[in-house]
Amino acid sequence: MNYIKTGIEKVKEVKTYWKKPSEGNYMSFREIFAYSVGGFGAYSIFTMAQALLLSTTNVIIGNTIGIQPMHMYVMYLISVITNIPLTMVRANMVDNVKYKEGKYRPYLLRMGIPTVAISMLFVFTPYTRVPYLVRCVLIFVYNFGLQFFYNFFYDAYENLIHVLSPNSQERTNVTAIKSMIYSLSPTVTNFITPLIASKVADGNMYDLRVYRWLYPFIAVIGVAMIVLVYSRTEEKIVIARTHKMKIKFTDALREVAKNKYFWIISLAGWLGFLETCTYVILQWLYNYAHLCTPEQYAFITLIRGTAYTWGMVLAPFAIKRWGKKKVLIVTNLFNIAFLALVYPLMGSIWTVLICMYMNSVADSFILVLNPAIQADIRDYQQYKSGERIDGMFGAVAMIGSFVTMATSSVLPAVYEKYGIYSGNGYENMYDVLYNPDILYKLVGVLVILSAVGAALNVIPYFFYDLTETKQKAIIRILKIRAMFEDYGNGVLTDDDMKSTMELIRSSKDRAENSQIIDIKALKAHGATKQELKQARADNEEYEMSVAVVEELMRFTTPEGLARLEWAKKIAAGGIENIASLSYDDVTAAKALPSGNHRERAIRKETVADAKLGMRSKKACLKFYPDGIKDFDIQHLHDLEKEENEVEEKKAMLLKQKADAKEIEALTERLRALHAEIKARTEEYQHFAAATMVYTEAKKYITQAENYARFGELDSKYTASLADSDSEEAE
Repeated sequence: MNYIKTGIEKVKEVKTYWKKPSEGNYMSFREIFAYSVGGFGAYSIFTMAQALLLSTTNVIIGNTIGIQPMHMYVMYLISVITNIPLTMVRANMVDNVKYKEGKYRPYLLRMGIPTVAISMLFVFTPYTRVPYLVRCVLIFVYNFGLQFFYNFFYDAYENLIHVLSPNSQERTNVTAIKSMIYSLSPTVTNFITPLIASKVADGNMYDLRVYRWLYPFIAVIGVAMIVLVYSRTEEKIVIARTHKMKIKFTDALREVAKNKYFWIISLAGWLGFLETCTYVILQWLYNYAHLCTPEQYAFITLIRGTAYTWGMVLAPFAIKRWGKKKVLIVTNLFNIAFLALVYPLMGSIWTVLICMYMNSVADSFILVLNPAIQADIRDYQQYKSGERIDGMFGAVAMIGSFVTMATSSVLPAVYEKYGIYSGNGYENMYDVLYNPDILYKLVGVLVILSAVGAALNVIPYFFYDLTETKQKAIIRILKIRAMFEDYGNGVLTDDDMKSTMELIRSSKDRAENSQIIDIKALKAHGATKQELKQARADNEEYEMSVAVVEELMRFTTPEGLARLEWAKKIAAGGIENIASLSYDDVTAAKALPSGNHRERAIRKETVADAKLGMRSKKACLKFYPDGIKDFDIQHLHDLEKEENEVEEKKAMLLKQKADAKEIEALTERLRALHAEIKARTEEYQHFAAATMVYTEAKKYITQAENYARFGELDSKYTASLADSDSEEAE
């Protein structure tokens, strides 16, 4: 009866909050449904494109099309290098190109449809009719397109959850729901593929005819579901309404380089590059050792696919109970154990399935953990730098490409050592695996390498300390900063003021009248589970309240006052004084005392500000050798506004099938606007680089002045409460 009652209550909750979020959340159930169900379509396209991307282990390119392993490696290296400028372009577009739909939603269709088109060309190209060199060129050209469109599309969908809600637990819950649904896509695909192969290619899953039957269905379903995500979601970022961001790649690199959590997560990925070595084992035991029939292998892939459901279901509860760090470490330790067990049990595909199934269960937690952690890291980045950097994370992460280039040579070298190379005496170089001695020796080596990779992967997670409490405090602080910025710009709404001031008042009250509760002492005195749970919640609330109070006081601390003095000095000199800044400021900053935490904080900030002055001076002398000139930013904003208006008008006329001449006139105007905006944007980038130190100083002074007006806001909030009480009394 309790289950029935709970089910009825859940149905009522869904109905009530179908179009609006529940208290404390930011996403309605309709939005959750659209994002999650749309994930099936997104991952259908991902599965299709990922199978075609150049890598040192791509079986379609290597086995089916016949590209030699070392040639694949060379092509892969070139592909990675050419992807670097493409990554910079993608990052700049996400962070600096403004669409009314948001940061990521615009690119779901703009990048998803070309990804599908290139994938279709890839599998329908008649490779057997062209020379080997032409095959290599075609593969490279297709991959060049996929590197841009697929990677952009993948980032757009995966990162969309980062901006759909600032609530970390809500993001985690939605990611789990999405993961359960999208995981059906590769599971269904992996189940169908061997069945199609048995009908059209005598069971050979590496025959292109299999993909020519499969991919058109994937394309249609994928695009239809992506439209659902695009049309039924809304991005929400905690940032001031008037805040405008323009950030160069080099500046983003510098900011992200300070984000220790980014490096921890990245390092874990780089060190664990060997962990995926076992991905091919089940396929090889079926395809080359013939340890099961095609129908049994279809069943095996279906069963293994269900393993990922466990992590998706349990991850939100585990994260809520123990936190992301502990879940990361424990699941990775289980990964090591189950991978190692494959070695003594690889004589039977069913025992290997059990080990790989349990490994997949442990591994599936990362499907929820990774998006949740990545979103938290971006919140932290916004808190530290003041800018919402999203796309630039991908650009900075390309540093890992060089690591990957170095590590990717390991697996081809292992393959070659065990006989997989061109000229090994077989029609297909992989046919050497039909030899049981070679197959099982290579599988054993892959298992050992994979276990080592999993062990290396877990080490950096011990240094991850961005707790759930810290993340919640960061979101509160971002709300406060947005309130002060909007108030200073005269655009603060009553609703935003009331919600944020209520948060501040409750935080100040708790910080002043509460203290940390000793959980160990409570346990020693026999406290109940409910009492311990409440004590932990009270401690969390106290820690967040203290962080809020510290934020309100940050311009009155010795560090804040020291930086404010620097900012006023820079602002008083004006942009004309930037070229005369001296490197002596950097030397003097480095000579500051660093005997305690406070002195080190002041020294670190002073050194950073002095170096910022030197970067601005360098840009000033480079772009304005005859003296810096002011830039009319409003004119650029007006041009961008007109561009949006013309684009909307053109779209409307196209929909109405209006007069062709009128549409052509709008097209010409758009071309002119594009050219002018491009020129003005380049000029603005030069100006922004040259005046960065002045802009930062003015921003800091403005923030301090806004925070100093807290009394005004408090009085307005008190007056609004009095008005509300009067209305209720009437």
